[in-house]
Amino acid sequence: MKPVCPTGADIAQAVQSGRVDCGIATRSAALVAGLDFLPLTWERFDLVLRQRDYFLPGPQRLLTFARSAMLRERAAELGGYDAGVIGEVRLIN
Repeated sequence: MKPVCPTGADIAQAVQSGRVDCGIATRSAALVAGLDFLPLTWERFDLVLRQRDYFLPGPQRLLTFARSAMLRERAAELGGYDAGVIGEVRLIN
């Protein structure tokens, strides 16, 4: 079955139009639409890769970007993102 509101923007539009009272979306989707936002939970997302792949050019470019001021500034603009540990490397055995 196809979702009624597949994106955060769709949910925000449905709330704005009064078709629904609330929906689950990101803070940034709510702020763009001028809606209130009530966080339900925080989610952590990790990038997992083999230790030998860490040193390849692609992952290194991604980690360089993840640690950049530009990403932190954009996360702050969007709101609701904790960029404090982005790019942190943890070894898991």
